[in-house]
Amino acid sequence: MKSIGDSQMKILLVSDSHRFLDHLPRIVKKYKGTVDLMIHCGDSALPKNDKVMKQFDIAVRGNHDEEAYPPYVIYKKICVTHGHFYHIYDGYEELLALCKENNCTLCFHGHTHVPTIKKIDGITFVNPGSLMVNRGSYAYGTYAIINLFNDIQITFYRSDDDSICPDTILLEGLAQLEEFKRILRKYRGR
Repeated sequence: MKSIGDSQMKILLVSDSHRFLDHLPRIVKKYKGTVDLMIHCGDSALPKNDKVMKQFDIAVRGNHDEEAYPPYVIYKKICVTHGHFYHIYDGYEELLALCKENNCTLCFHGHTHVPTIKKIDGITFVNPGSLMVNRGSYAYGTYAIINLFNDIQITFYRSDDDSICPDTILLEGLAQLEEFKRILRKYRGR
């Protein structure tokens, strides 16, 4: 594996596959050997010793995973987690603190089933969405390819046909997360 300090690193980023085995094995096979790092951000709902999951360089525990997976992994300056331990539906405050504590400049997470890119205090947060299906007006799942050159290039792909997603999914995703936060505040009486 190349380090984040190298001139180039290509990463496959998936999350929330929830045993949906129509796409996960195919995507792993497609990218194995063509990327430098394969990351699963949790909720595979598969055991850690599953033949597909064993091909990931990093896999973390989602709220539907066994405890054999770690709650987060720090690799170089990248933090990988699912998001539920850090109350991601409420906002990025707890996840931001984890990243700052570990001097991370990138954070990959899942949990919301909403593909997003957000930059806070110099840290880039990326959620690849759900490989199974996302919450939104479109009826398909997503994953991301991250290219680290001198900067970060992030491309989201449909998990059903590997075509590039339109940018509108990111705008819709950020709006949807704000709506989730509003509903949670109302529900909790804050």
